[in-house]
Amino acid sequence: MADDNWKRLKIKKGKSSYSQERIWLDESIRAMYTSKDENLFNYNSVLAYQVNDGYLSINRFRQAIENVLSKNEIFGTELDFDLDEHCTQQKINPFNKDIYSFEITTIDVTDHDKINEIIYQEQSSKHFDLNKGHIFRYHLLKQSQKEKNRLAKDDYVLLVFHHSAIDHHSKYLFVKQLTQEYTNEKSTIDENQLRFIDFAHYERQLDLSKAEAFWEDFFHDYDFHLRINLPYDNKIILISSGSYYAFDIDPSLTRQIFRYKQKKNINFFRLFLSVFYCYLFKLTQDKDFCVVGVTPNRPKKELTSVIGPFENYVVYRHVIDPHQSFNEFVAKIDELCTNIKENAAYPYQNLIAFARKCGSPQQPFSQVALRVDIDEDKWILDVDQNLVLNQVSLTNHKQFPRNTKLTPIDLTLVVRCNLENKSIDFYFDYAEKLFEQKTIELLADRFKKILKHLFDVSSNFDLDEEQLFKLSIILPHEEMLIHNINPPSRD
Repeated sequence: MADDNWKRLKIKKGKSSYSQERIWLDESIRAMYTSKDENLFNYNSVLAYQVNDGYLSINRFRQAIENVLSKNEIFGTELDFDLDEHCTQQKINPFNKDIYSFEITTIDVTDHDKINEIIYQEQSSKHFDLNKGHIFRYHLLKQSQKEKNRLAKDDYVLLVFHHSAIDHHSKYLFVKQLTQEYTNEKSTIDENQLRFIDFAHYERQLDLSKAEAFWEDFFHDYDFHLRINLPYDNKIILISSGSYYAFDIDPSLTRQIFRYKQKKNINFFRLFLSVFYCYLFKLTQDKDFCVVGVTPNRPKKELTSVIGPFENYVVYRHVIDPHQSFNEFVAKIDELCTNIKENAAYPYQNLIAFARKCGSPQQPFSQVALRVDIDEDKWILDVDQNLVLNQVSLTNHKQFPRNTKLTPIDLTLVVRCNLENKSIDFYFDYAEKLFEQKTIELLADRFKKILKHLFDVSSNFDLDEEQLFKLSIILPHEEMLIHNINPPSRD
């Protein structure tokens, strides 16, 4: 890095970070689609919680919210394109109560259709204005009009963010700071702490020539006209409305996956990237895959406590050798991820530009993606008052059906891991104009099959010896059909 001593700067305006630039450009492109189709919308990021035990003071909660917003200048940061400088710029506005909005609704909390409707409205609402720095709001759903200043058991808290303000780790930081403010704990933020605008300033000064050379070499022999043979039901389009399909696996299989991770000392992203490659290979018979992934992009340890949209997208390209064993393959992917991590600061929009320069005929890297998040399902807001909230999963397609959000990637596998209770949940985020739900259901079943083949205690697949091409995603009823068509010969 050009400067190892990053310090808090006395600036309120400056160039945006590369991630903010990507978000602004993406927002502009998506606006063209949403303006043409009123049923399409760009998702806001919603954290939904339901009170499990205790009582929440609405006044204390609002004061805690304001304290967090005032201490994190990313809330209230304008983002716009500067015609004179030919770049996106950010500007920090002084904190005032107009930078956020809130709402309290009295509702029957057992009316799940109404709850779904309200959450849907928050996900798709137009409350935010990126050009004015209005990028946060919250909504409380309560069942009793008598307790005007309290939320009780089964009431809801909805924290709503514009995605320009926050990434996955920042959501954890926001909840952590909100807990500290609500309980009057000493804040972990000090006046010398780096801000996101400071990060953006230093990021723009980084020498990216080494990373640029890495990515150019990484793709030097890649055919940008190549498309993965996914089982599309409909004609390929550039951008589509999308939906979710959630699925889970047997707890015993989950335990085996945790054990394998611990044994190999590998993180969940690298493990599931290895599995996803194998799955795509068996599904399509292709070998050269580009999977879009997310990297934290926090190059300094001082940035681990800063709220902001740090995440960058990177492309994990790998050519599968089907004759490797799974354990050999995992080691290879671990090495791949380490090499990419060292060059992960390279802006994703630069990778897109490079792909187009190399002749990519349409939106590059838009077919498959993988996201692995470490989540907590409980929020202990006040341990002394036993105030506990449960996080509500909004990706359950049965409880919260969605089919009008914009989805720029055709098929994304999302894995949510809870380290405390050792659980793993999955869902496909897919372009519903390209795939029928029955196809996605089949894809989910096949993914569960490859997990069982790899990790189930009853599996006879040898992870050290057997080659990848011997893995199977054939389902039990298909195996039976094959058996009936081709019965074993009798001598």
